[in-house]
Amino acid sequence: MNMQRFVLRVRCYLLAACWLTAGMAAHAGATGAYALDWPHAGEALTYRSCGCADACWVAEVRDRRTKALKARLRCDCETLHYQQASAGPRESAVGACEPINGSERKPEALRERLELLLHPKPARPE
Repeated sequence: MNMQRFVLRVRCYLLAACWLTAGMAAHAGATGAYALDWPHAGEALTYRSCGCADACWVAEVRDRRTKALKARLRCDCETLHYQQASAGPRESAVGACEPINGSERKPEALRERLELLLHPKPARPE
């Protein structure tokens, strides 16, 4: 009976250690989300890093009131992916991350790219 208790305790400690380690690993290299400038009333733009020395990130535009996702632009360290909520869960690759990640004005470059995708300006008639 004592051996069974000992084994049970060891299992509990190992499970707790694994749970704690997994939680720490999930957050390693990531930052909390923070707001970026976004000129469209009723919407908010947030950014969070997920690793790769800030080359992996997610930017989301949400409705300020309902918090509903409107668009997501993310970089997986190499490829830029875009998802517009009105188009469903489908995500499409929209180029390389380098133009944004290599910019000295990364927040502005990110905002400009999202604006082009989410709020395209109508073509001017010639």
